[in-house]
Amino acid sequence: MSELPQPTENLAQVKTQLDTCGYGLLANALNAEDLSKIKTRLKEQAIAEKQRGLAFEDGGAKQNWGDFKNKNGQVRGGAFTQSAGGVNQRVWMLINKGRVFQDMLLHSGVRNIVDHALGNDYLLSSHSANIAKPGGVPMRLHTDQWWMPMPTRADRTHLPAGSITREQTDLPDTASIWPRVVVNVVWMIGDFTTENGGTRIVPGSHLWGRRPDNPDDNAIETVALEGPAGTVGFLDGRIWHGTGANISDQMRWAILTTFCGPQFRPQENFTIGTAPEVLAEASPDLLSLLGFKVWNAYGRIESPAVEYIQPGEQSLGELRPHS
Repeated sequence: MSELPQPTENLAQVKTQLDTCGYGLLANALNAEDLSKIKTRLKEQAIAEKQRGLAFEDGGAKQNWGDFKNKNGQVRGGAFTQSAGGVNQRVWMLINKGRVFQDMLLHSGVRNIVDHALGNDYLLSSHSANIAKPGGVPMRLHTDQWWMPMPTRADRTHLPAGSITREQTDLPDTASIWPRVVVNVVWMIGDFTTENGGTRIVPGSHLWGRRPDNPDDNAIETVALEGPAGTVGFLDGRIWHGTGANISDQMRWAILTTFCGPQFRPQENFTIGTAPEVLAEASPDLLSLLGFKVWNAYGRIESPAVEYIQPGEQSLGELRPHS
């Protein structure tokens, strides 16, 4: 692919980049004041979680993203720590960790591009940070809609949707490609460079109709997602990508926001996990992103003839007729 995306303030160009290359770059999406507020709050939160022994740390040789279970299928709950070899720090569920993180979700330019990618309705799947620190190893190439059943044909036996895992997937029908049902937003809170672990991307791979499914795929040529602080990157959910190795002496600060179609299960369980005080002040738009809007009768508690469910709403439960 001869011409790779460069940061631009033109929304139409970013949409074209996303559709043709699988990723796009919006320049100057965050100003200096925005960046200062976001980085200050993120840094405070990351330090506090680390001090309390609550930090999630991956990006080491034995803590690669996705390896949440051991060979026996048991969850590796204590594996993602610095003492176990983790390097990069993740900060989860930013929706609860500062108003500044909530405000990011309302960015009109960013949402305009997400609207283009996913349509009229979609959910917030995750809103978290990845602080890539010096010494972090490259993440395996992957797609962020790995769970999406592959296109198939009526004359073949396909892998059932509930049997798909990160390790086991169906073989694609090479005459078809996946639909796009996920888009990632990469907020560059600091500069992104090849040296400090800028996300590795395989341009155009979103149209290949498959995901990385053998060790040789990780040797394929990649480019780094690069841009100055304040740039926002958009990644098609089908594109092959992974965090780069940070070979610099500086931390790479990023907030990663994933949106998905309204049919799909979000990574973070916002309907249960969002703090009551956040929900009490949430706009209809934010409630919709968090999963409280009923979509074509899906996501309801009782009657489908409602627009939103209420935080904490309960089903009627067992009832008995009056005697």
